[in-house]
Amino acid sequence: MVEHSTRCRPSIVKATALLPSQPVAPRRGAVILAAGASRRMGTPKALLAWKGSTLLEFALEQARAAAVDDVVVVLGPSMAHLDGSLGGAARAVINPRPETGRSVSIRLGSAALPDEIDAIVIQSVDQPTPVEVLRAMFAAVEHGDGRVAVPTYLGRRGHPVCFAGNLLPELRRVAEHDEGLRSVVRRHAAQLVEVPVNSESVLWNLNDPAAYAAAQARTE
Repeated sequence: MVEHSTRCRPSIVKATALLPSQPVAPRRGAVILAAGASRRMGTPKALLAWKGSTLLEFALEQARAAAVDDVVVVLGPSMAHLDGSLGGAARAVINPRPETGRSVSIRLGSAALPDEIDAIVIQSVDQPTPVEVLRAMFAAVEHGDGRVAVPTYLGRRGHPVCFAGNLLPELRRVAEHDEGLRSVVRRHAAQLVEVPVNSESVLWNLNDPAAYAAAQARTE
């Protein structure tokens, strides 16, 4: 008779290699202000030709190239028809009274952003900003110690301004009587970082036909 061994065979445990966790990319937001009446320009600035498209389309293209996750465009009543042309590129909100100042537009645009945002750029549509500038400003807030980032060109401060996501509640409360966006920048002056860039455009304000023509000439 053959005896069978009663000893238990050792169990074999396969080791599972732990994969390193992938870093979560910061969530970026942008508010593009395009609700102004454009009285000095004489025509809606958002629709002005710029580098083969329009100022609004250019702003949206640069935001996408800068990996912005949530884009909000604030329009005035006369430009509400543009809402349907944005597609999935951005969300539009309407400022019913743009003549009261930019603060209402900033509040509306900020309110439309998700609470989980990590960094926010507030940009006027008449301030065409290339993707390189946007990337540099987001990086300054996301990976540095600053809560506010301002671009500089040859030592001069320009625009747009980038804010840390934890300042979103303050952006949702800005008011004209308190100097609007400047009040937020002023309160956090100790945590403001200047970001030197090579683009003169951060100093431009295309407020009238002469400024618009001069800026176009510099981009040719």
